[in-house]
Amino acid sequence: MEEIPAGLTVHSLYQPVVDLSTRALVGYEALARGPVGTPWESPAALFESARAHGTVGQLDWMCRVSALRGALEANLPTGLQLFVNMEPSAMNLAPPAGVAALLAEASRLSVVVEITERDLLADPASLLEAVERVRDRRWLVAVDDVGAETASLALLPFLRPDIIKLDMTFTQQRATADTARVLAAVSAESDRTGAVVLAEGIETEEHLHLAREMGAALGQGWLFGTPAPLPRREPHAGPTAADLPSDSPFAVGLTHRMPSAPTPFALAAATGGIRRGRLSLLSTIIDQFALHAAATGPSTIVLATVPHSFEVSAEQMQQAAHLAASGTLVALFGRGGAATTPPVPGLHTMRLPAADPLLRELSVIVVSPHFTAAVIGAETDGDGSTESDPVFDYRLTYDRELVLDAATLLLRRTTPVPTEPGSGPLPVFGPQRPPRMFGHGRNG
Repeated sequence: MEEIPAGLTVHSLYQPVVDLSTRALVGYEALARGPVGTPWESPAALFESARAHGTVGQLDWMCRVSALRGALEANLPTGLQLFVNMEPSAMNLAPPAGVAALLAEASRLSVVVEITERDLLADPASLLEAVERVRDRRWLVAVDDVGAETASLALLPFLRPDIIKLDMTFTQQRATADTARVLAAVSAESDRTGAVVLAEGIETEEHLHLAREMGAALGQGWLFGTPAPLPRREPHAGPTAADLPSDSPFAVGLTHRMPSAPTPFALAAATGGIRRGRLSLLSTIIDQFALHAAATGPSTIVLATVPHSFEVSAEQMQQAAHLAASGTLVALFGRGGAATTPPVPGLHTMRLPAADPLLRELSVIVVSPHFTAAVIGAETDGDGSTESDPVFDYRLTYDRELVLDAATLLLRRTTPVPTEPGSGPLPVFGPQRPPRMFGHGRNG
């Protein structure tokens, strides 16, 4: 793939976003374009080259700056939203030199940051950190092309977007079993958080009818307007943020509270419900969780911690790698054990230092659109404890908010993995030997 020429510039076109019930304009999505009449005019060609040559961050910032500059030059009113795309892999990169004044001026805009679906699972810790900074600016968060990649469904509960953008295939093609699966997950998240559904690719009245049937409140597509330069307004003309009705999806963004406890067990113990049981009991619960995770597949996230007195087994690692290969995000924390060779995208393995409090805990957390559960334990010297079957204080919970908070604590400690085998370093455990799936296997 040819590299993007030095000095190439991008410009932005803007497509209307409307309220589907009234067709009233609510904002614009900024769409990047390269020089007209060149092979680089297409954003797909630009980003394909950037990914091939490791310049996604630079290109992404060029597109962001272009989107903001165009909105400022057109005096886009604060009552209209500006949807700006950001690549997950580039959200934490520092801005280029010379744009500080532009970014400061852009703080007056009403921005919706669209997180694209590419590489969502490669570095979830950095993604969560970036989303937190976006919310600190009082900007809204949207997840783009939901349904095109299963990763977007898996991370919806953690990103808690204000707007969920359905991929255009759902409005332009006949419904399938996959459509039903995606819509069920989106509806569940929308019901829980109040997130608004936006349908893309609406080009006909039939597309509009289908989008409304799927629960979309907002929409965009050629039926409402093609990408074009923004109409220039007089300064302070048009609706302001203060004019938004109280029930507007843009009135106030969702709050995203970050859990304050240091470990999952500390979090679980703070709300009570602690029991005491032997490893043999916890292992049967964990095995059931593994079956659920395997059944729900790519839209699932599995996180596990292994206590210091255990090793990560070859069987455990094989099961974790199998889940990750199906598209599930799997994160495994422990002191060491079997390694994965070659690295598997989606499988994060974190070696913990000896003093880390996580090494006291045996936890397995499963999060999917319709199944959320955790068993979270800490080893103790209780009655009946033996070397082969130790005793744990533990919490078994299906409380979705508690499970999500515990999972978030672990996701924020994951390290990046390459999106393709061999494309970068992957932290793996050194060669040792095991127990079974996140359970038995005490090291003598």
